[in-house]
Amino acid sequence: MALRTVAIVGRPNVGKSTLFNRIIGERRSVVHETAGVTRDRVAETTDWAGHPFILLDTGGIIPFGETVSEFDAVVTEIARNAIDESDVVVFLVDGKVGPMAWDESIARDLRRTGKAVVLAVNKIEKPAEELAVHEFHALGLGDPHPISALHGQGVGDLLDLIVEGFPSHEVETPCDCKVAILGRPNVGKSSMLNILTGRNDALVSEIPGTTRDSIHTDLKWHGKTIRLIDTAGLRRKSKVQEAVEVFSNMRTIRSLEMADVVVFMVDASTGVVTQDSKIAGLIHDAGKGVVVAFNKWDLIPDKETNTHKDHWEEFLREVPFLSYAPWFTLSALTRQRTGKILETVWQVHEERSKRISTSKLNDFLEKTAQLQQPRSHGGGLGKIYYGTQVDKEPPTFMLSVNEPRFFARNYLRFLNNQLRKEYGFTGSRIFVKLKKH
Repeated sequence: MALRTVAIVGRPNVGKSTLFNRIIGERRSVVHETAGVTRDRVAETTDWAGHPFILLDTGGIIPFGETVSEFDAVVTEIARNAIDESDVVVFLVDGKVGPMAWDESIARDLRRTGKAVVLAVNKIEKPAEELAVHEFHALGLGDPHPISALHGQGVGDLLDLIVEGFPSHEVETPCDCKVAILGRPNVGKSSMLNILTGRNDALVSEIPGTTRDSIHTDLKWHGKTIRLIDTAGLRRKSKVQEAVEVFSNMRTIRSLEMADVVVFMVDASTGVVTQDSKIAGLIHDAGKGVVVAFNKWDLIPDKETNTHKDHWEEFLREVPFLSYAPWFTLSALTRQRTGKILETVWQVHEERSKRISTSKLNDFLEKTAQLQQPRSHGGGLGKIYYGTQVDKEPPTFMLSVNEPRFFARNYLRFLNNQLRKEYGFTGSRIFVKLKKH
């Protein structure tokens, strides 16, 4: 049975993201005093009293004919799509200021949808303030329910109303692979997410930095469930001016930590820049699976037979440590070669999940030692007694040796390359660790 969906909607700056975070129990949505911070739809599976459901946070709805920023129309469209997909709508209003014309406009639209609507009046923190709640009866959406999303007052009662009639069943099984789409701002990450899902879940704009939150979307692919995570583009710290941008960078780092495989998008039209190198370093240090996608290939003029390879070689000059990553060129605009992404992602996921038996590994180590012995280093000659794979995702090997300091970095690099040559591990960093026997 599919989970029920609940959408939190309202005009900007009424506390939708604060309520979202309060319900799911963590700071998932960006919360800030600036109106209009949440631009994209944010989804999370949560549970109340044994009733699991999907909770959607949305950007503020701007009534038709009103304009505050260049994003208003798209943000409002995304919020209205969330309403269409939901079983219950939580219409959040601000009890401090009372009913406003925008609230009345949104209420009229909600009444036309025929959806179940729970009217929540936020920012009611003192008993004396509850008198103002009755003013919201004028919206024609039934009894208003006073809450304080910030302090949690009344939220439990609100959730009782939301899940009334929801079935009780186990939360759906976890996804098979979590995929984060990373890259600097304006490289086409949101466009790629929309292509893969077939929906306009993410706001797409030519203005760098449009996506401020991470968006989670589950996608069925060849019988597998792949969770796609679009992220705010990582900026250099010197470029991070607003507190909101700092929060978005934190969300991006968190998305990297959550992911199994990263699609690292690079702007082929501008080439590799310093920020690309820094993002690549974060992916490498985290030991995540990685696929490099050179987007905007349609903007490359006078392409020749070796143009693809030239771009990859230029990339490796700046980012030599990601040589193990599969790569390809594409255009999110024309959809050229975008069909290869999930196929390549799944290949990397399977490769980094492999486990080599101890007997095969030690046969390999013996053969490798015959091919090239550790050279004298640090006062002695290194000797490997045996090895075992102690972890996967990423693949990690522990070698029992006579003295770790006798093994130079270039010999460990040689072992790493031989492991990759023998067993693949395409798209995944290999960790080789030493312990004294």
